[in-house]
This record gives sequence, structure tokens and C-alpha cells, in this order.
Amino acid sequence: MPQLDRIIVFSQIFWLFIIFTTFYTVLTHFFLPKFLKALKSRKQIIEINTLEIAEIAEKSSSQQNLIQKVLIKNLGLTKNILVNNLNTTLSTKRNSNISMVDEKIGLIIFNMVKYCDAQLLSFISLRPKSLNLKLS
Repeated sequence: MPQLDRIIVFSQIFWLFIIFTTFYTVLTHFFLPKFLKALKSRKQIIEINTLEIAEIAEKSSSQQNLIQKVLIKNLGLTKNILVNNLNTTLSTKRNSNISMVDEKIGLIIFNMVKYCDAQLLSFISLRPKSLNLKLS
């Protein structure tokens, strides 16, 4: 049988060794540096993107803190204005004609602004009549 002949085996091993060495040399000399370069550039791109994301996150958090400080300041001013105006309105309610609903809403808003109590908000029931929905 020719496939088991000892003379053919040596030539097959020789050519296997030559082809494998050539293939290995071509891969390591030409393709491996390009592959490593692509991996390195991807890693650098990822690092640059993470740095940019960190900078953007830091800027946005500082802007959020600034906006939060401004909101707290302005809400305090609004609270003072509402408390002062509602105090004068409620103290002079005997002299003016305010309906009962307006008086209750004024008291609720006054107490909500003054005490910031979430339970007071539950007294105001909002039901959209156009949709006939009951919110529970």
C-alpha cells in the first residue's frame, strides 16, 4: 500500500515542516504586527473615551450641583414670598370676598409651602373630567 510506504513519509514530513515554518513566519512577520497595532489603537481609543466620559460626567455633576444650589436658593425666596403674601391675604380675608374653595386651596398651599408636608398634597384630588378617570 502506497500510503504506508516509508519513503513517502519522510518527504511528507519535510514539506509539512517547510510549509508550517513559512506559514508561521508570514503570520508573525506580516499579520501579527497589524493585529497587535489594531488592538493597541482600540485600547487607546477606549482609554480616551473613558477620560472624555469622566470629564463630561464631572462637568455635568458640577452643573447639576450649581443648578441645585440655584433652585434651593430660588425656592427659598419663593417660599418667603408666598408665605408673606399668603399671610397678608389670609389675614385680610375677612375684608375681601374669597370663595370657600379659594380659601381652602390657599390654606393648603400655605401649609404645603410652610411645612413642606406631603400629606397635605393628598387632600387635593385631581380628577380629569374630560377623560373620566379616577386616580387612586
